[in-house]
Amino acid sequence: MALMEDRDPEQDEQLKSEIWKSLYEFFLDEHERHLESVAEFGVSPGDLKALMRLDPGRREPMRALADMWRCDASTVTWIVDRLEKQGLVERQAHETDRRVKVVVLSQRGRQLRTQVFDRFYQPPAALSDLSHADLKTLHRLSIQLRPR
Repeated sequence: MALMEDRDPEQDEQLKSEIWKSLYEFFLDEHERHLESVAEFGVSPGDLKALMRLDPGRREPMRALADMWRCDASTVTWIVDRLEKQGLVERQAHETDRRVKVVVLSQRGRQLRTQVFDRFYQPPAALSDLSHADLKTLHRLSIQLRPR
Protein backbone atom coordinates (compact mmCIF):
# COMPACT_ATOMS: atom_id res chain seq x y z
CA MET A 1 0.00 0.00 0.00
CA ALA A 2 1.47 3.36 -1.03
CA LEU A 3 2.02 5.86 1.74
CA MET A 4 -0.13 8.95 1.53
CA GLU A 5 2.09 11.98 1.26
CA ASP A 6 1.56 14.49 4.02
CA ARG A 7 -0.41 17.35 2.54
CA ASP A 8 -0.50 20.80 3.98
CA PRO A 9 -3.68 22.52 2.73
CA GLU A 10 -2.10 25.94 3.23
CA GLN A 11 0.93 24.99 1.13
CA ASP A 12 -1.38 23.49 -1.51
CA GLU A 13 -3.32 26.75 -1.73
CA GLN A 14 -0.09 28.75 -2.05
CA LEU A 15 1.18 26.37 -4.73
CA LYS A 16 -2.09 26.52 -6.67
CA SER A 17 -2.00 30.32 -6.48
CA GLU A 18 1.56 30.45 -7.82
CA ILE A 19 0.75 27.98 -10.62
CA TRP A 20 -2.33 29.92 -11.66
CA LYS A 21 -0.48 33.26 -11.60
CA SER A 22 2.27 31.84 -13.82
CA LEU A 23 -0.20 30.26 -16.24
CA TYR A 24 -2.36 33.38 -16.39
CA GLU A 25 0.62 35.64 -17.08
CA PHE A 26 1.84 33.20 -19.73
CA PHE A 27 -1.57 33.20 -21.43
CA LEU A 28 -1.84 36.99 -21.29
CA ASP A 29 1.59 37.33 -22.88
CA GLU A 30 0.67 34.83 -25.58
CA HIS A 31 -2.64 36.60 -26.16
CA GLU A 32 -0.81 39.89 -26.69
CA ARG A 33 1.60 38.15 -29.08
CA HIS A 34 -1.36 36.74 -31.00
CA LEU A 35 -3.01 40.14 -31.28
CA GLU A 36 0.22 41.64 -32.59
CA SER A 37 0.70 38.79 -35.05
CA VAL A 38 -2.75 39.19 -36.58
CA ALA A 39 -2.69 43.00 -36.77
CA GLU A 40 -1.73 42.58 -40.42
CA PHE A 41 -5.23 41.24 -41.10
CA GLY A 42 -6.66 44.69 -40.42
CA VAL A 43 -9.21 43.80 -37.76
CA SER A 44 -9.43 45.21 -34.26
CA PRO A 45 -9.05 42.91 -31.24
CA GLY A 46 -12.81 43.21 -30.59
CA ASP A 47 -13.66 42.37 -34.18
CA LEU A 48 -11.24 39.47 -34.07
CA LYS A 49 -12.88 38.09 -30.93
CA ALA A 50 -16.28 38.31 -32.58
CA LEU A 51 -15.01 36.70 -35.77
CA MET A 52 -13.52 33.80 -33.82
CA ARG A 53 -16.83 33.16 -32.05
CA LEU A 54 -18.78 32.84 -35.31
CA ASP A 55 -19.03 29.26 -36.54
CA PRO A 56 -18.68 28.77 -40.29
CA GLY A 57 -21.95 27.65 -41.83
CA ARG A 58 -24.07 28.73 -38.85
CA ARG A 59 -26.57 31.52 -39.12
CA GLU A 60 -26.70 33.34 -35.79
CA PRO A 61 -29.51 35.76 -34.91
CA MET A 62 -28.27 39.12 -33.70
CA ARG A 63 -29.89 38.51 -30.29
CA ALA A 64 -28.00 35.21 -29.92
CA LEU A 65 -24.75 37.02 -30.73
CA ALA A 66 -25.45 39.54 -27.98
CA ASP A 67 -25.87 36.67 -25.53
CA MET A 68 -22.78 34.83 -26.82
CA TRP A 69 -20.61 37.94 -26.78
CA ARG A 70 -22.10 39.15 -23.48
CA CYS A 71 -22.96 42.59 -24.73
CA ASP A 72 -26.04 44.57 -25.65
CA ALA A 73 -27.75 44.55 -29.03
CA SER A 74 -26.39 47.97 -30.04
CA THR A 75 -22.83 46.73 -29.55
CA VAL A 76 -23.55 43.70 -31.74
CA THR A 77 -24.93 45.99 -34.43
CA TRP A 78 -21.81 48.15 -34.24
CA ILE A 79 -19.45 45.14 -34.47
CA VAL A 80 -21.43 43.44 -37.26
CA ASP A 81 -21.51 46.75 -39.18
CA ARG A 82 -17.70 46.89 -39.09
CA LEU A 83 -17.28 43.23 -40.02
CA GLU A 84 -19.79 43.61 -42.85
CA LYS A 85 -17.97 46.68 -44.24
CA GLN A 86 -14.80 44.56 -44.39
CA GLY A 87 -16.64 41.80 -46.22
CA LEU A 88 -16.18 39.31 -43.37
CA VAL A 89 -19.86 38.68 -42.52
CA GLU A 90 -23.23 39.04 -44.19
CA ARG A 91 -26.60 39.88 -42.70
CA GLN A 92 -29.42 37.73 -43.98
CA ALA A 93 -33.11 37.34 -43.24
CA HIS A 94 -34.12 34.56 -40.86
CA GLU A 95 -35.67 31.55 -42.64
CA THR A 96 -39.03 31.81 -40.88
CA ASP A 97 -39.14 35.37 -39.52
CA ARG A 98 -37.98 38.07 -41.91
CA ARG A 99 -37.96 40.62 -39.08
CA VAL A 100 -35.02 38.77 -37.52
CA LYS A 101 -31.58 39.31 -39.00
CA VAL A 102 -29.01 36.53 -38.86
CA VAL A 103 -25.27 36.89 -39.34
CA VAL A 104 -23.17 34.44 -41.31
CA LEU A 105 -19.47 34.42 -42.11
CA SER A 106 -18.71 35.32 -45.71
CA GLN A 107 -16.21 33.34 -47.76
CA ARG A 108 -13.59 35.97 -46.91
CA GLY A 109 -14.55 35.76 -43.22
CA ARG A 110 -14.17 31.98 -43.20
CA GLN A 111 -10.76 32.25 -44.87
CA LEU A 112 -9.57 34.89 -42.41
CA ARG A 113 -10.89 32.88 -39.46
CA THR A 114 -8.97 29.82 -40.67
CA GLN A 115 -5.77 31.85 -41.10
CA VAL A 116 -6.09 33.32 -37.63
CA PHE A 117 -6.79 29.96 -35.98
CA ASP A 118 -3.84 28.42 -37.82
CA ARG A 119 -1.62 31.14 -36.41
CA PHE A 120 -3.13 30.94 -32.91
CA TYR A 121 -2.62 27.18 -32.74
CA GLN A 122 1.10 27.41 -33.47
CA PRO A 123 2.83 26.42 -30.23
CA PRO A 124 4.54 29.23 -28.33
CA ALA A 125 8.32 29.35 -28.54
CA ALA A 126 8.55 28.79 -24.77
CA LEU A 127 7.44 25.18 -25.27
CA SER A 128 10.60 24.54 -27.29
CA ASP A 129 12.62 25.16 -24.14
CA LEU A 130 11.01 22.20 -22.38
CA SER A 131 12.43 18.69 -22.40
CA HIS A 132 10.49 15.83 -23.96
CA ALA A 133 9.68 14.51 -20.48
CA ASP A 134 8.41 17.94 -19.39
CA LEU A 135 6.30 18.21 -22.55
CA LYS A 136 4.74 14.80 -21.86
CA THR A 137 4.01 15.83 -18.25
CA LEU A 138 2.52 19.15 -19.36
CA HIS A 139 0.41 17.35 -21.96
CA ARG A 140 -0.95 14.92 -19.39
CA LEU A 141 -1.71 17.72 -16.92
CA SER A 142 -3.29 19.98 -19.54
CA ILE A 143 -5.67 17.18 -20.50
CA GLN A 144 -6.63 16.79 -16.84
CA LEU A 145 -7.40 20.52 -16.64
CA ARG A 146 -9.82 20.51 -19.57
CA PRO A 147 -13.45 21.19 -18.70
CA ARG A 148 -15.49 18.07 -18.32
